Amino acid sequence: MNPKPIMLFGMPRSGTTWIGKIFDSHPDTLYRHEPDSWGLLNDIPLLPPKENTAQYAPIIDGFIASIPRMNKTKVSATMPVFRKNYYSPLQFWLLNLNIRTSKLLGKVFGEVGTPQFIDYRSGKNIRLVWKSIESLGRLGVIAQRDCSAIHLVRHPCGYISSVLRGESKSKFTSSTPTSDDFELFEMLLHTEKAIELGLTLEQLKQMTAIERLAWRWVLFNEKAYNDTRGMKNCMLSLYEDFCDDPEGSARRLFEFCGLDWHPQVAGFLQNSTASENSSYYSVFKDPKKSANKWQNELSDQEISAIMKIASTSEVGRLYLSDIPHTITLPNAAV
Repeated sequence: MNPKPIMLFGMPRSGTTWIGKIFDSHPDTLYRHEPDSWGLLNDIPLLPPKENTAQYAPIIDGFIASIPRMNKTKVSATMPVFRKNYYSPLQFWLLNLNIRTSKLLGKVFGEVGTPQFIDYRSGKNIRLVWKSIESLGRLGVIAQRDCSAIHLVRHPCGYISSVLRGESKSKFTSSTPTSDDFELFEMLLHTEKAIELGLTLEQLKQMTAIERLAWRWVLFNEKAYNDTRGMKNCMLSLYEDFCDDPEGSARRLFEFCGLDWHPQVAGFLQNSTASENSSYYSVFKDPKKSANKWQNELSDQEISAIMKIASTSEVGRLYLSDIPHTITLPNAAV
């Protein structure tokens, strides 16, 4: 296996699944969907200081080495499944059979795993792709390893609108609204940006849910951006660029990662953007419609509040328009 993995890290609801599947459609990649969302990296804080990279290096290297062998259905068998150069036609048929069987058994018995029957180490050209919504805050320490790292960002209004839509449809496992996860906010308050602004938990608690989600967007993305600034193996990519020009954006990322272009990738891009599936997690959608849906779901007042907060960050300023951007933090109760 090629020793240089590809990292696709971003916040939830930022287009990471679709872009992950674009990489999965390449016949020389081995895609693993959120392998770090099962507590296997808990020895590394969600928001580790970049200067502690050396301390976490053995944990990261061990985790990356274990990813190809992971057989949880949600990690190794997300749909659709693509033909690979390292599969024979028989192996591809068996893999599809295993996936269908595992999914059926999973509905009755819970997670049973999808049997893996290929020695991935035998393919020198195979590139591991690690897609994550769990470890964006860890990107600065993880990207110190030999890898190609991509920080995926979605418009803050698009992210917040999608989170609120998912919560209204009970799509998330947690019963606590994302905006009320004050344990996570306490961790975020130790980031460089939060300290710089003097942001406090008391101030956050006085805000609306939408304002707290905007701060969550700012603090996560700003940490990842600042921690990877100047690293030649890291690239920031906007979801909206993919929606405007899927093939051009994919080609740029593939070139950055050292992947050639392939007809199977072009075919998936055509299929995924030409059809519409209303499922919340579907990768088959009109990308421009998905990117702009928030404009009809958020009020002008909500959009203004979000953008005022987003404008405090360098990543947020990538999305500035003619909205006035002056942010005043509420006085904390003494």
